[in-house]
This record gives sequence, structure tokens and C-alpha cells, in this order.
Amino acid sequence: MSTITRRVQRFGKSTLMVSLPAEWVRQVNLKPGDEVLIEVIDNMSIRITPLSMLSKLPEKKVKVIISRTSSEETLTRCLYATYILGYDKIIVESKDGYLSEYQLKSIRHLIRNLIGLEIVEYTPNKITMQVFVDPTRYPVAELLKRMCNLLKFMVEHFATAVIDGQQYLLHEVEELENEIDRLYALVVRQLLLLAHVPHKSPLGLPLITEYRIIAKSLEDSGDAIGQAAVILRSSPTILRELVAIKDLLRELTDTISLIIDRTLIAFDKLDLVLINELISHTNELQKHITRYDMIISRKFEHNEIYTTIRGILDRFRIVSRNLRTIAEIEFDVAIKMLGESIDISKVIF
Repeated sequence: MSTITRRVQRFGKSTLMVSLPAEWVRQVNLKPGDEVLIEVIDNMSIRITPLSMLSKLPEKKVKVIISRTSSEETLTRCLYATYILGYDKIIVESKDGYLSEYQLKSIRHLIRNLIGLEIVEYTPNKITMQVFVDPTRYPVAELLKRMCNLLKFMVEHFATAVIDGQQYLLHEVEELENEIDRLYALVVRQLLLLAHVPHKSPLGLPLITEYRIIAKSLEDSGDAIGQAAVILRSSPTILRELVAIKDLLRELTDTISLIIDRTLIAFDKLDLVLINELISHTNELQKHITRYDMIISRKFEHNEIYTTIRGILDRFRIVSRNLRTIAEIEFDVAIKMLGESIDISKVIF
């Protein structure tokens, strides 16, 4: 198709509009009401793709051949890798005529922890799994926001379990951690899809590595809070002792929730002033945690209770470091998206 020039027209008070070439519309069979993906390319041009075309990617399939002596851990790791690498059909076949009981349990456990993966064929020696994930329905930015919200819920549930004595919420913290893990796997799958087929990917993200680090930071934070919940569930005595420092705990969890809220805003508004303030908040959080450590060390005089509470505090220290990493990457992304003109006149360092 030859190059076509169009004049931009105003539509309403603030919207600009340009018509699509008729020949292209016919070739892609685009009709009124159809949805299109609009991607901003690195050179600040845009690419328009009908969503109907994205579902026509060729199916990727892989076969994993095992024996009765193959370890469940290796099998699980292999299947997890095929999922995040973007395979649509995953076949597990045993050379020995049947899959062992433990191998079957490992496969079913993995399926429960990966979004969109289901068994479509099952014989004694072979299991065929299909990934039913429409990539157009799971933009990476929205998945990351969902992970952020789940992390905030984990923090709030943890605080309520301790301060209000609602211990059952510690179990909910662990359930939310599992959901974050499921979303993390899907985020990585989507990002690797973008890396391999950028011209057809529904993601539209130029900074794949940076977004994967953000996802990993959120997953690690979820793991840390989940571990803190496990410590409390196994130590009812410590749970009672924590009530004595509930004001510190409330200050800590409220600060983390505030930072997560501002992180969510920064996903939508790549504003350098906002993100720079966010980085400052994460620095302050790290200082607060150091102060909390000193307070509890004096209160419990480095006894066994202090050691356990210190272990919980260390988990929140991990969360703090990860939130700083996310804020720093959001700053980098904002710089990238601003292009050749970067105005930092209002940013106070």
C-alpha cells in the first residue's frame, strides 16, 4: 500500500481525529464498532491493529517426555517454563506407559496455579494441556495494577489480623499471595510474547525488562508478607506480643498502603514530580523500619520474642526495598516516554 497523507481534524472540544485509509479497512475487514489496538512506538509513531488479527497467531505446542524416575520438581519447573514462554499446547508423555501418582499430583497442582491452563486430553501415559488465555484481554499494565492492589490487600489483612485479633485473615494473606504468583506468571508470559512477536503483540510496551522487574518486585513483596503471615500463624504468643506495638504496626502498614496507592497512580500518570515524591516516600519508609527495629529491640531486650518480631520486620524491609525499585523503574519509564524533551524544572531533588 502506498503512503497516504491525511489532515488531522478536530472532533469535539479536545479530541483530534483522522480517517483510516479505505483500502486498508477493506483488507483487514474492519467494520464500525470493531475494536483496534493503538500502540505507541519508540519513535513516537503509532501502529493500529484490529484486535481480530491478534487471535490469528499460529499455535505453539511442545511435548515434554518423562519417565517414572523423572522428578516432580523438574517436571513442574519445565511445565512452568513452557507456560511463561508462550506455548499454547503442552503435552506431557511418559516413556514407561503411564504417569506416576506423584507426577499427576504435580501437574494438577501446577494447573491450579497458572491462569488459563487446563487439561484437554488425558490418558494413562499422556496429558495434553491447553492455555486458554486471550492476550488482548490481559494488558500487562492492568495485570501489574492488579498485583499492586492484591499486595495492598495483603498488607491491610495482615494489620487487621494483628491489631483487631482477626487471625483468620492470616490465611487470607496466604491466599492472596498465591493469586499474586498466578498473575506474575501471566505477566511474564505476556512480556515474552511481546519480545518474540512485537509486531503482533497486544501489549504495546517498549520496556520489557523493566516491566518484568516490576512484576518480580511485586511477587517478591507478596512472598515476604506471606512469610510474615506464616510466622504469626505458627506463633500465637508472638501475635499477642505484637499487639503491644500495634501503633507502630499501623503506621508501617498505612505507609506501605499509601506508597502502593501512589504507585498505582504513577502507572497511569508518568509524572516525574509524582514519581520523584514516591521515591522519597520509599526512602522514608526504610528509615521508619530502622527506627521500628530500634524500638522493639529496647522493648523486648533481644530475647526470643524480639528475634521472631525482627524476622517479621525483615519481611517488610524486603517490601520496602521492592517498592523503591518499582518507583525507580517508573521514573525510568517516564523518562523514556517523554522522548526528546524532558522538563524537570518542577522536580525537587
